[in-house]
Amino acid sequence: MSSERMRGSYGSSAKQQLNHEATTEHDAVNNRFIAKREPEVAYCLSCRAQFSESLPNDIIQHYMNRKHEPCCRCLYCNGPMYRYRDSKDAVRYYHDCHRSKRFLDAS
Repeated sequence: MSSERMRGSYGSSAKQQLNHEATTEHDAVNNRFIAKREPEVAYCLSCRAQFSESLPNDIIQHYMNRKHEPCCRCLYCNGPMYRYRDSKDAVRYYHDCHRSKRFLDAS
């Protein structure tokens, strides 16, 4: 390969690389994804306690750590279901068939 040809291809790839590095405005790690948010607080309708619902694991931890009275039963596995109010004051249900079948929750 001639040296001109090599320089030409190197120059164009260097330009492409510079253009690629310059476009960081639409990066996946945007401030809105890494900004700290206020933790969302839920209210358990069974034990009348508040708990964090920022992550799905927070809800699991709440129902796993202490015994709760179920509000109804799951149609698929007949496991206990629990009600809570989310941060937007909507009634939500917690149940996990996998955890219920293996008796992983305290209830």
